[in-house]
Amino acid sequence: MKSKLENLIGQMIIAGFREDTVNEHSAIVEYIKKYNLAGVILYDEDLEIGGTGSRNISSPNQIKQLLKDLKHFSNKNDLLVSIDQEGGEVCRLKSIYGFNETPSWKKVGLFKNELITQQFSDRLAEELSDLGINLNFAPVLDLYYGEKTVIGNSQRAFCSDPKLLTKHAEIFINAHKKRNIISCGKHFPGQGSAHGDTHEGLTDITKTWSVKDMLPFDKIIQKNLLDMIMVSHTIDKKIDPNNPASLSKTIITEMLRNDLGFEGIVICDDPSMRAISDNYSLFETFKLMLDAGVDLFCLGNNLIYDPDHIPKAIKAISKIVDHDKSYEKKVMMSIERIEHVKSLYNINVG
Repeated sequence: MKSKLENLIGQMIIAGFREDTVNEHSAIVEYIKKYNLAGVILYDEDLEIGGTGSRNISSPNQIKQLLKDLKHFSNKNDLLVSIDQEGGEVCRLKSIYGFNETPSWKKVGLFKNELITQQFSDRLAEELSDLGINLNFAPVLDLYYGEKTVIGNSQRAFCSDPKLLTKHAEIFINAHKKRNIISCGKHFPGQGSAHGDTHEGLTDITKTWSVKDMLPFDKIIQKNLLDMIMVSHTIDKKIDPNNPASLSKTIITEMLRNDLGFEGIVICDDPSMRAISDNYSLFETFKLMLDAGVDLFCLGNNLIYDPDHIPKAIKAISKIVDHDKSYEKKVMMSIERIEHVKSLYNINVG
Protein backbone atom coordinates (compact mmCIF):
# COMPACT_ATOMS: atom_id res chain seq x y z
CA MET A 1 0.00 0.00 0.00
CA LYS A 2 2.84 2.36 0.92
CA SER A 3 4.63 1.90 -2.42
CA LYS A 4 1.31 2.43 -4.25
CA LEU A 5 0.80 5.74 -2.43
CA GLU A 6 4.38 6.81 -3.10
CA ASN A 7 3.82 5.92 -6.77
CA LEU A 8 0.84 8.25 -6.91
CA ILE A 9 2.63 11.09 -5.12
CA GLY A 10 5.62 10.72 -7.44
CA GLN A 11 3.36 11.72 -10.32
CA MET A 12 3.11 15.16 -8.71
CA ILE A 13 6.86 15.79 -8.60
CA ILE A 14 9.34 17.30 -11.04
CA ALA A 15 12.85 16.59 -9.74
CA GLY A 16 16.21 18.24 -10.17
CA PHE A 17 19.38 16.13 -10.25
CA ARG A 18 23.12 16.68 -10.58
CA GLU A 19 24.39 14.49 -13.41
CA ASP A 20 24.85 15.35 -17.09
CA THR A 21 24.96 11.63 -17.98
CA VAL A 22 22.92 8.79 -16.48
CA ASN A 23 22.93 5.00 -16.34
CA GLU A 24 20.68 2.37 -14.76
CA HIS A 25 22.31 3.00 -11.35
CA SER A 26 21.87 6.80 -11.30
CA ALA A 27 19.82 8.10 -8.37
CA ILE A 28 17.45 10.07 -10.63
CA VAL A 29 16.73 6.95 -12.72
CA GLU A 30 16.03 4.96 -9.56
CA TYR A 31 13.69 7.70 -8.28
CA ILE A 32 11.80 7.87 -11.58
CA LYS A 33 11.31 4.09 -11.49
CA LYS A 34 10.61 3.74 -7.79
CA TYR A 35 8.28 6.71 -7.38
CA ASN A 36 6.93 7.11 -10.93
CA LEU A 37 8.05 10.76 -11.00
CA ALA A 38 6.21 13.18 -13.29
CA GLY A 39 9.42 14.60 -14.72
CA VAL A 40 12.74 16.36 -14.34
CA ILE A 41 14.08 19.91 -14.49
CA LEU A 42 17.36 20.77 -16.22
CA TYR A 43 19.86 23.40 -15.04
CA ASP A 44 23.20 24.37 -16.53
CA GLU A 45 24.70 25.58 -13.24
CA ASP A 46 24.82 23.82 -9.90
CA LEU A 47 24.60 26.63 -7.36
CA GLU A 48 26.56 24.72 -4.72
CA ILE A 49 29.35 23.50 -7.02
CA GLY A 50 29.36 26.75 -9.04
CA GLY A 51 30.37 27.53 -12.58
CA THR A 52 28.81 27.09 -16.02
CA GLY A 53 28.17 23.53 -17.14
CA SER A 54 28.31 22.22 -13.56
CA ARG A 55 24.93 20.45 -13.66
CA ASN A 56 22.91 18.93 -16.54
CA ILE A 57 23.85 20.94 -19.63
CA SER A 58 27.06 21.15 -21.67
CA SER A 59 26.08 20.79 -25.37
CA PRO A 60 23.12 20.01 -27.65
CA ASN A 61 24.26 16.44 -28.28
CA GLN A 62 24.87 15.84 -24.58
CA ILE A 63 21.29 16.90 -23.70
CA LYS A 64 19.80 14.71 -26.43
CA GLN A 65 21.74 11.70 -25.15
CA LEU A 66 20.88 12.48 -21.52
CA LEU A 67 17.14 12.62 -22.26
CA LYS A 68 17.29 9.50 -24.45
CA ASP A 69 19.04 7.60 -21.63
CA LEU A 70 16.69 8.94 -18.94
CA LYS A 71 13.68 7.62 -20.83
CA HIS A 72 15.39 4.34 -21.71
CA PHE A 73 16.75 3.43 -18.27
CA SER A 74 13.62 4.52 -16.43
CA ASN A 75 11.22 2.94 -18.96
CA LYS A 76 9.24 6.20 -19.05
CA ASN A 77 8.03 7.83 -22.25
CA ASP A 78 5.76 10.27 -20.45
CA LEU A 79 8.39 12.32 -18.60
CA LEU A 80 7.89 16.05 -18.37
CA VAL A 81 11.31 17.43 -19.29
CA SER A 82 11.33 20.99 -18.03
CA ILE A 83 13.60 24.02 -18.18
CA ASP A 84 13.61 27.77 -17.44
CA GLN A 85 14.28 29.19 -20.89
CA GLU A 86 12.93 32.74 -20.75
CA GLY A 87 15.84 34.38 -22.55
CA GLY A 88 18.45 36.83 -21.25
CA GLU A 89 19.61 36.13 -17.69
CA VAL A 90 17.21 33.23 -17.18
CA CYS A 91 18.55 31.09 -19.97
CA ARG A 92 19.82 27.55 -19.33
CA LEU A 93 20.71 26.90 -22.98
CA LYS A 94 23.50 29.43 -23.34
CA SER A 95 25.56 30.21 -26.44
CA ILE A 96 28.74 29.01 -24.64
CA TYR A 97 27.27 25.48 -24.84
CA GLY A 98 26.52 25.82 -28.55
CA PHE A 99 22.95 27.10 -28.39
CA ASN A 100 21.36 30.18 -29.97
CA GLU A 101 22.04 33.56 -28.38
CA THR A 102 18.75 34.52 -26.72
CA PRO A 103 17.77 38.12 -25.86
CA SER A 104 15.84 38.85 -22.68
CA TRP A 105 12.02 39.00 -22.59
CA LYS A 106 12.43 42.71 -21.68
CA LYS A 107 14.58 43.38 -24.76
CA VAL A 108 12.01 41.71 -27.01
CA GLY A 109 9.36 43.89 -25.34
CA LEU A 110 11.20 47.11 -26.19
CA PHE A 111 10.42 46.58 -29.90
CA LYS A 112 6.65 46.22 -29.36
CA ASN A 113 6.72 44.33 -32.64
CA GLU A 114 4.69 41.15 -33.09
CA LEU A 115 6.93 39.82 -35.87
CA ILE A 116 10.04 40.13 -33.67
CA THR A 117 8.23 38.37 -30.80
CA GLN A 118 7.13 35.66 -33.23
CA GLN A 119 10.68 35.11 -34.50
CA PHE A 120 12.06 35.05 -30.94
CA SER A 121 9.37 32.58 -29.81
CA ASP A 122 9.70 30.30 -32.85
CA ARG A 123 13.46 30.10 -32.58
CA LEU A 124 13.33 29.36 -28.86
CA ALA A 125 10.57 26.73 -29.17
CA GLU A 126 12.27 25.03 -32.13
CA GLU A 127 15.47 24.63 -30.13
CA LEU A 128 13.60 23.10 -27.17
CA SER A 129 11.67 20.75 -29.46
CA ASP A 130 14.84 19.60 -31.21
CA LEU A 131 16.38 18.65 -27.85
CA GLY A 132 13.30 16.80 -26.59
CA ILE A 133 12.29 19.32 -23.92
CA ASN A 134 8.50 19.48 -23.56
CA LEU A 135 7.90 21.99 -20.74
CA ASN A 136 9.19 25.55 -20.58
CA PHE A 137 8.70 27.60 -17.40
CA ALA A 138 7.88 30.70 -19.42
CA PRO A 139 6.53 33.22 -20.33
CA VAL A 140 6.93 35.64 -17.43
CA LEU A 141 3.57 37.41 -17.06
CA ASP A 142 4.83 39.80 -14.36
CA LEU A 143 4.61 43.50 -15.21
CA TYR A 144 7.61 45.81 -15.43
CA TYR A 145 7.95 48.13 -12.41
CA GLY A 146 11.39 49.57 -13.10
CA GLU A 147 14.98 48.56 -12.48
CA LYS A 148 14.66 48.69 -8.68
CA THR A 149 12.49 45.58 -8.62
CA VAL A 150 14.04 42.11 -8.83
CA ILE A 151 12.11 41.07 -11.97
CA GLY A 152 12.72 44.44 -13.64
CA ASN A 153 16.42 44.54 -12.81
CA SER A 154 16.98 41.09 -14.29
CA GLN A 155 15.19 42.09 -17.55
CA ARG A 156 12.56 39.38 -17.09
CA ALA A 157 9.45 41.57 -17.49
CA PHE A 158 8.24 42.30 -21.03
CA CYS A 159 6.62 45.69 -20.33
CA SER A 160 4.36 47.59 -17.93
CA ASP A 161 1.24 47.42 -20.13
CA PRO A 162 -0.95 44.36 -19.35
CA LYS A 163 -2.68 44.52 -22.75
CA LEU A 164 0.58 44.58 -24.73
CA LEU A 165 2.13 41.85 -22.57
CA THR A 166 -0.93 39.64 -23.07
CA LYS A 167 -0.80 39.98 -26.86
CA HIS A 168 2.89 39.04 -27.05
CA ALA A 169 2.63 36.28 -24.44
CA GLU A 170 -0.05 34.68 -26.63
CA ILE A 171 2.43 34.61 -29.52
CA PHE A 172 5.03 32.96 -27.27
CA ILE A 173 2.57 30.35 -25.95
CA ASN A 174 1.23 29.48 -29.41
CA ALA A 175 4.75 29.04 -30.80
CA HIS A 176 5.35 26.46 -28.06
CA LYS A 177 1.96 24.77 -28.55
CA LYS A 178 2.70 24.34 -32.24
CA ARG A 179 5.73 22.22 -31.26
CA ASN A 180 4.00 20.27 -28.47
CA ILE A 181 5.75 22.18 -25.70
CA ILE A 182 3.82 23.15 -22.58
CA SER A 183 4.19 26.78 -21.52
CA CYS A 184 3.94 27.85 -17.90
CA GLY A 185 2.86 31.42 -17.11
CA LYS A 186 4.54 32.87 -14.05
CA HIS A 187 4.50 34.11 -11.28
CA PHE A 188 0.82 34.27 -10.19
CA PRO A 189 -0.71 36.55 -8.94
CA GLY A 190 2.10 38.76 -10.32
CA GLN A 191 5.39 39.57 -8.62
CA GLY A 192 6.67 42.33 -10.89
CA SER A 193 6.37 44.91 -8.08
CA ALA A 194 8.49 42.89 -5.62
CA HIS A 195 11.66 44.56 -4.40
CA GLY A 196 12.82 41.47 -2.50
CA ASP A 197 13.98 38.16 -3.96
CA THR A 198 12.02 35.04 -2.94
CA HIS A 199 15.21 32.99 -3.44
CA GLU A 200 16.65 34.85 -0.45
CA GLY A 201 13.69 35.35 1.88
CA LEU A 202 10.05 36.27 2.39
CA THR A 203 9.01 38.99 -0.06
CA ASP A 204 6.11 41.25 0.88
CA ILE A 205 4.15 42.92 -1.96
CA THR A 206 1.25 44.13 0.21
CA LYS A 207 1.92 47.80 -0.56
CA THR A 208 2.85 47.40 -4.23
CA TRP A 209 0.57 44.72 -5.75
CA SER A 210 -2.70 45.68 -7.45
CA VAL A 211 -5.36 43.91 -9.54
CA LYS A 212 -3.54 45.21 -12.63
CA ASP A 213 -0.82 42.61 -11.95
CA MET A 214 -3.34 39.81 -12.41
CA LEU A 215 -4.72 41.04 -15.76
CA PRO A 216 -2.29 39.20 -18.09
CA PHE A 217 -3.09 35.91 -16.33
CA ASP A 218 -6.81 36.62 -16.47
CA LYS A 219 -6.89 37.51 -20.19
CA ILE A 220 -4.86 34.45 -21.24
CA ILE A 221 -6.93 32.12 -19.04
CA GLN A 222 -10.14 33.47 -20.60
CA LYS A 223 -8.75 32.59 -24.04
CA ASN A 224 -8.02 29.06 -22.76
CA LEU A 225 -4.37 29.28 -23.83
CA LEU A 226 -2.48 28.43 -20.65
CA ASP A 227 -2.20 24.84 -19.45
CA MET A 228 0.10 25.52 -16.50
CA ILE A 229 0.63 28.41 -14.09
CA MET A 230 3.43 28.82 -11.57
CA VAL A 231 2.50 30.47 -8.28
CA SER A 232 5.00 32.77 -6.57
CA HIS A 233 6.27 32.78 -2.99
CA THR A 234 5.39 36.47 -2.48
CA ILE A 235 3.02 37.49 0.31
CA ASP A 236 0.24 40.05 0.01
CA LYS A 237 -1.38 40.56 3.41
CA LYS A 238 -4.35 42.37 1.81
CA ILE A 239 -5.34 39.07 0.19
CA ASP A 240 -4.02 36.50 2.66
CA PRO A 241 -2.56 37.88 5.91
CA ASN A 242 -0.94 34.56 6.86
CA ASN A 243 0.44 32.76 3.82
CA PRO A 244 2.57 33.46 0.74
CA ALA A 245 0.78 32.83 -2.58
CA SER A 246 2.17 29.32 -3.09
CA LEU A 247 0.71 28.23 0.28
CA SER A 248 -2.51 30.22 0.04
CA LYS A 249 -5.91 28.62 -0.54
CA THR A 250 -7.35 32.12 -1.01
CA ILE A 251 -4.98 32.85 -3.91
CA ILE A 252 -4.86 29.42 -5.59
CA THR A 253 -8.32 27.93 -5.04
CA GLU A 254 -10.48 31.03 -4.60
CA MET A 255 -8.77 33.52 -6.94
CA LEU A 256 -7.07 31.39 -9.60
CA ARG A 257 -9.48 28.45 -9.77
CA ASN A 258 -12.86 29.87 -8.75
CA ASP A 259 -12.66 33.55 -9.78
CA LEU A 260 -10.52 33.26 -12.93
CA GLY A 261 -11.73 29.77 -13.88
CA PHE A 262 -8.29 28.23 -14.43
CA GLU A 263 -8.59 24.46 -14.98
CA GLY A 264 -4.99 23.59 -15.85
CA ILE A 265 -2.02 22.56 -13.72
CA VAL A 266 -0.94 24.73 -10.79
CA ILE A 267 2.76 24.33 -10.05
CA CYS A 268 4.64 25.88 -7.14
CA ASP A 269 7.84 27.83 -7.49
CA ASP A 270 10.65 25.79 -5.90
CA PRO A 271 9.83 25.40 -2.17
CA SER A 272 13.54 25.26 -1.29
CA MET A 273 13.66 29.01 -1.97
CA ARG A 274 14.37 30.68 1.36
CA ALA A 275 11.02 32.50 1.38
CA ILE A 276 9.59 29.05 2.16
CA SER A 277 12.43 26.89 3.52
CA ASP A 278 13.42 29.46 6.19
CA ASN A 279 9.88 29.67 7.54
CA TYR A 280 8.24 26.25 7.12
CA SER A 281 9.23 22.62 7.64
CA LEU A 282 8.99 20.23 4.68
CA PHE A 283 5.86 18.66 6.19
CA GLU A 284 4.18 22.06 6.79
CA THR A 285 5.11 23.26 3.29
CA PHE A 286 3.55 20.31 1.48
CA LYS A 287 0.47 20.24 3.72
CA LEU A 288 -0.24 23.92 3.10
CA MET A 289 0.44 23.55 -0.64
CA LEU A 290 -1.93 20.58 -0.92
CA ASP A 291 -4.56 22.51 1.07
CA ALA A 292 -4.06 25.53 -1.19
CA GLY A 293 -4.51 23.54 -4.41
CA VAL A 294 -1.01 22.96 -5.83
CA ASP A 295 -0.95 20.06 -8.34
CA LEU A 296 2.71 19.77 -9.24
CA PHE A 297 5.80 20.32 -7.08
CA CYS A 298 8.96 21.66 -8.68
CA LEU A 299 11.79 20.31 -6.52
CA GLY A 300 14.88 21.65 -8.28
CA ASN A 301 17.18 20.62 -5.41
CA ASN A 302 19.68 23.23 -6.54
CA LEU A 303 19.56 26.13 -4.09
CA ILE A 304 20.40 23.84 -1.16
CA TYR A 305 21.43 20.42 -2.47
CA ASP A 306 20.33 17.32 -0.55
CA PRO A 307 20.96 13.89 -2.14
CA ASP A 308 17.91 12.53 -0.26
CA HIS A 309 15.59 15.44 -1.06
CA ILE A 310 13.20 13.46 -3.29
CA PRO A 311 12.69 10.50 -0.89
CA LYS A 312 12.22 12.98 2.00
CA ALA A 313 9.60 14.92 0.02
CA ILE A 314 7.75 11.73 -0.97
CA LYS A 315 7.75 10.53 2.66
CA ALA A 316 6.51 13.90 3.94
CA ILE A 317 3.59 13.95 1.47
CA SER A 318 2.83 10.25 2.13
CA LYS A 319 2.62 11.01 5.85
CA ILE A 320 0.11 13.81 5.17
CA VAL A 321 -2.11 11.54 3.05
CA ASP A 322 -1.77 8.64 5.52
CA HIS A 323 -2.92 10.85 8.39
CA ASP A 324 -5.93 12.23 6.52
CA LYS A 325 -7.52 10.20 3.71
CA SER A 326 -9.30 13.30 2.35
CA TYR A 327 -5.98 14.20 0.72
CA GLU A 328 -6.24 11.13 -1.53
CA LYS A 329 -8.94 12.89 -3.52
CA LYS A 330 -6.73 15.98 -3.92
CA VAL A 331 -3.85 13.82 -5.15
CA MET A 332 -6.06 11.98 -7.68
CA MET A 333 -7.53 15.25 -9.01
CA SER A 334 -4.03 16.67 -9.48
CA ILE A 335 -2.86 13.54 -11.32
CA GLU A 336 -5.91 13.76 -13.59
CA ARG A 337 -5.03 17.36 -14.50
CA ILE A 338 -1.39 16.44 -15.15
CA GLU A 339 -2.31 13.46 -17.33
CA HIS A 340 -4.87 15.51 -19.24
CA VAL A 341 -2.30 18.17 -20.11
CA LYS A 342 0.26 15.52 -21.09
CA SER A 343 -2.29 14.00 -23.48
CA LEU A 344 -3.00 17.42 -25.04
CA TYR A 345 0.70 17.67 -25.96
CA ASN A 346 1.10 14.07 -27.14
CA ILE A 347 3.29 13.20 -24.16
CA ASN A 348 2.53 9.49 -23.77
CA VAL A 349 0.45 8.97 -20.63
CA GLY A 350 0.82 5.78 -18.60
